[in-house]
Amino acid sequence: MDWSKAEARELKRRDSVLSATVLALALYAWTIGTPIGEAQVIRGTIRDARTSEPVMLAYVGLLEPGRELVVASLADRYGSFSLQAPTAGSYFLYVARMGYKSLIDGVFEVGEDGVFELQVGLTPAAISLEDLVVEAEERKSKLDLVGFMERAAIGRGTFLIGEDIQAVAFDKITDAFRNIPGLVVITTRPQFGPESVRNPEIRVRRGGGECSPTLYVDGAIMALGSQRPGSGAVRPDDFVMPVSVEAVEIYVRPSETPLQYEALGRCGAVLIWTYAR
Repeated sequence: MDWSKAEARELKRRDSVLSATVLALALYAWTIGTPIGEAQVIRGTIRDARTSEPVMLAYVGLLEPGRELVVASLADRYGSFSLQAPTAGSYFLYVARMGYKSLIDGVFEVGEDGVFELQVGLTPAAISLEDLVVEAEERKSKLDLVGFMERAAIGRGTFLIGEDIQAVAFDKITDAFRNIPGLVVITTRPQFGPESVRNPEIRVRRGGGECSPTLYVDGAIMALGSQRPGSGAVRPDDFVMPVSVEAVEIYVRPSETPLQYEALGRCGAVLIWTYAR
């Protein structure tokens, strides 16, 4: 009887060890080769909502619920884009392209280890016309129509016209921004690799630090501002040449920025007006 009890205890101990070993092997087989979870990739295609044609070079970004830009990119020639959220969470999708109405959509709940597919339709921007009065003796310029002359008369901000810009800037519009109070032009770049040919970045000095202003070209957002410059560099030379620029408005404080061009990133705004009609 004593031997039988001892034998039973030994068999029970062996069964426990075997079960633990099998469980450990099963967990290893399930996890081997599985990487640590990464934030979900959001990708998709941007098309014209009326023609279904791809919209190339649209500016696409992810905004946190506080409307802070966390990652951004440009759609390729086929309208395709791919963004990787830095962490799982809730995000808005922001899309902008000259000639189209800017779009903020969401909230999207982004998980981990997956791909989130989207199809985005942009609506062409309609030109809103007030009651038309024809006066042969007076023809308003584009700068009058967009409010530049009125805002320049008030004087809240820095204003440049084409002659001033082209006198100091030959191939880069940022050459005209170098002596603007509160605005910094960042020209540092690597000596080798793709980044060695990137254009200068502009930043606003703010409270001992720097942030990125929102960039508009002919009234359309080309780059969102951000309190964190590293999350999205603003490079005006990516969008315009000095010879094509008729005027520029620079607002380094959100309090002086016109309401219709309120800086989404809360870091001021730069408005560029071209000769295009």
